[in-house]
Amino acid sequence: MNYPTLSRFFVTGASLLIAFGLYHQAFKTWKTRSVRDFAGSKVAALLVNELAWLNYGLMLGEWPIIFVTSLNLIPAIAVVVAYCRFKDNK
Repeated sequence: MNYPTLSRFFVTGASLLIAFGLYHQAFKTWKTRSVRDFAGSKVAALLVNELAWLNYGLMLGEWPIIFVTSLNLIPAIAVVVAYCRFKDNK
């Protein structure tokens, strides 16, 4: 197995761990209906970051980036929606 292939698998695995954390945070946010620990700039940066990585992955045609970013985009959108909905409950 060559270095680029090994690197793709490593990045995919590490990014899946991050995705797990994002899903956990999104579920927790919706369950508690609290965004007290979030700053609006962080929430916006999270969404912009995921969209930028998806764009980059599509441009390169790299399946690990496209796959993981697609997975991460779902909880990122969920957190943005939760923030907009629950921000007055701080």
